[in-house]
Amino acid sequence: MKNFRSLAIDGGAGTGKSTLSNLLSERNNYLYVETGSHYRAFSWMLMESEIEPEKVNEFIESNSISILSKIIKNKSLITIDQQSFSKEKLRSPKVNQNVSRYAAVPALRKLLFDYQYSQVELAKESGFNGVILEGRDIGTKILPEADLKIFLWADAQIRVRRRSSDGETDSIITRDQMDMNRIEAPLVCAEGAIKIDTGQFSPDEVYEQVMRALELLR
Repeated sequence: MKNFRSLAIDGGAGTGKSTLSNLLSERNNYLYVETGSHYRAFSWMLMESEIEPEKVNEFIESNSISILSKIIKNKSLITIDQQSFSKEKLRSPKVNQNVSRYAAVPALRKLLFDYQYSQVELAKESGFNGVILEGRDIGTKILPEADLKIFLWADAQIRVRRRSSDGETDSIITRDQMDMNRIEAPLVCAEGAIKIDTGQFSPDEVYEQVMRALELLR
């Protein structure tokens, strides 16, 4: 597809990944894939079944799990065994507190790898101008060949205030440490990525920086 673009957006909690991804998606007709919601969905499902992270390997090995996509407007939403997940479930305090524990399980990351990578073809087949994969290991693991890699960061206190203003409780610093120190696909800035301190700019200013970088690709 002519000028189809793939974007990898990485960063810690509260850095503005979703805000930027939504702006890019809505203004440019890109399919937006929030990979963090995939781990949140599994976390919620596993906790509902009282399966601790230590038992996830066994659960995956002994169950056939169906993972599909449902596109609503410009977003690709995950369904697991035909189950959808509301924002209230995915952003609940319990999921916020535990998602990094489940996301650190190598078997779960392996299970989701092919599904997340397949979103590029899904975007092309669905007629989008590009795809945005947003998460913590996109530029390093899932889509290292992305046309544009972006790494967002901000001071921890700024991110805590953002989460609080959204009505969420989130252990920002604890999650940062777990995500950066996990063995499988840790949170790091990908080689060649544009690094932006979102604490210094408005959402529209961050968006404009990314659009200028995209223009240079043409």
